[in-house]
Amino acid sequence: MPDTTGEKTVPPAAVRKGPRGQVTVFGLWCKGCGICVELCPTGVLELNGDDHPYPAHPDKCTACHFCDTHCPDLAIEVRLV
Repeated sequence: MPDTTGEKTVPPAAVRKGPRGQVTVFGLWCKGCGICVELCPTGVLELNGDDHPYPAHPDKCTACHFCDTHCPDLAIEVRLV
């Protein structure tokens, strides 16, 4: 039966595969407070043996910018990919 309401149906947007962001941690600037690790909603960042963050799971980055906007040392950069 044809649509008689005159409304057009729009297919759902394509789901993007892979990461949305690329995380860079500047180790010389980082003091190892761990705020970024605690705030990351997807678990991208983990602390290494020296208690400094590194992107352990970069494929999970959604580019939410929680880590870089809350870093007191400005030691993290998130770029859209």
